[in-house]
Amino acid sequence: MRPGRIGGAIRAAVRSGVLSCALAGVLLSSVTAARAQVDPRILPLHPAYARNPTCAPVAATIPFDVHEGTRDVALSPSPREMPLNQGESAICFAYATADMISHRLGRQISPLDVATKTYFADPERLTAIPALRAHLKAHPNWRADIAWSRNAAEMSNIGNPKLLPYFDKIEGGEEDTAALLYNIGGLCEDRDLPSNDGYRYADRTLRALRYRSRLAPRPLCFRSLAGTVPHLRDSRTDTFNAGWIAHVEARCRRVPLPVPLLPVSYRVAANQAEFAALREAGRPPGRRAVARILAMIDYALDHGRVPTIGYSWYLLEDRDPKDPDLHADHASPVIGRRKVGGSCQYRVQDNTGEYCARMREGMREACDNGRVWVDEEALRRTLYSVTYLR
Repeated sequence: MRPGRIGGAIRAAVRSGVLSCALAGVLLSSVTAARAQVDPRILPLHPAYARNPTCAPVAATIPFDVHEGTRDVALSPSPREMPLNQGESAICFAYATADMISHRLGRQISPLDVATKTYFADPERLTAIPALRAHLKAHPNWRADIAWSRNAAEMSNIGNPKLLPYFDKIEGGEEDTAALLYNIGGLCEDRDLPSNDGYRYADRTLRALRYRSRLAPRPLCFRSLAGTVPHLRDSRTDTFNAGWIAHVEARCRRVPLPVPLLPVSYRVAANQAEFAALREAGRPPGRRAVARILAMIDYALDHGRVPTIGYSWYLLEDRDPKDPDLHADHASPVIGRRKVGGSCQYRVQDNTGEYCARMREGMREACDNGRVWVDEEALRRTLYSVTYLR
């Protein structure tokens, strides 16, 4: 929860010797085809997962547009060169999920829209989507999973001493439930609801909503919040959250999804804190369980999908001794794979907005504008979940 183009990546891989010119030509042709239309394939529900035996090179990219949230060109490095970042928010799951969806749909999806649906969309609307019926039938506990994710959300105490569930104070979520709920209501591009630097570009709206909800509340249509859990309802925040939902719907020029979003996930722990507790208790997840996560990452990459992973941010950057967050639960998409020497490496796209120079030794040298090559063995020490879209 801590606060490039593929063609260029392929050409860089050729220069570094990771890819042959012939393979690069094939990949660039695939990129051109992918830009022409969305991949209509739906991957099997229960495939046979296996590691890629050669750690064959793969390069993927997240669709990226220049919009309101990336016009701060005076900054260095420019936001145009870095992934969308979550700023001071604690909704890394929404940024990772948005990246995963953006890759699947071929357009940049707004992470703030992903977070809004994750917390407030009515799950029962999923049952009215014909393309989801088989998926929901195969996952009979989907309602309970969504409720668990929402009830596990925490509230920031920054400017919120009573820990009330204002939208911009809610923290945490699960990538699989977020992706499933994003099937509701059509997609919203980031150009409509800018999410770079967290809530920065929505700050004026959020301040106005907070003022009106405290001093001059308007009549509330409770139906806009009827589909969420009591944990995210409060008479002091309902007007604010309903106003935020109305703002999102007014800004978003929604269009139907070209393909359904069917998430598949696997985890060896509920979160990084549980993962660490298992290790400290002398019962760490077995290598076979973590190997399954890596096999699912390989499967997703080899089948044209960008998976997301759950891990600790402290893999990339040393913990400040004064930081009260002991585990730094984090989520990121995996956008590449390569073999260096005898080691398999995965390219993790970090959405914190942190500069490479501030990362720990070894990571800063492997980092390029927030995209970091991480050795498999280093990843194993903190990796606890994976999600991809069928």
